[in-house]
Amino acid sequence: MALDVSDLFKRLGKPAPAIGTPDWERANAAIEDAFWVIAATGHPAWTPQRHPQVIRTLALAVADRRFRNPESYVQEQAGEVSYRMPDGSPMGLALTRGEQALIERVAGRGGLRSVSARREVASRGLRTGYPFPDPEDSWGAA
Repeated sequence: MALDVSDLFKRLGKPAPAIGTPDWERANAAIEDAFWVIAATGHPAWTPQRHPQVIRTLALAVADRRFRNPESYVQEQAGEVSYRMPDGSPMGLALTRGEQALIERVAGRGGLRSVSARREVASRGLRTGYPFPDPEDSWGAA
């Protein structure tokens, strides 16, 4: 199912604006941007018309964030009324670790990770890291 501006406004609890109005254009851009950020993290074959349902849901949630707070403000104040976003809440098109993990799992890419490691070896009595292995060490790159 294709992503649509009316789906975003259903989640906002507002009627969708007319096509071509500034709010419609901004919402459409937020949806497109959110989808392509997710597709870049996920699967290259995903298109706005063809993708898993959960990706549609996630794209609309990210677009909602972007649409409600396009400048990524952390705090707003009008007179005596003040509003502050919770610390650590995602801003704009940035994906949370949970969202990234979900995208990778749906794309079938969640199982393999690269982890850096450092191996300590002795070199003339000094302890040092791998790029300078002990020549006597059979595991070193001699």
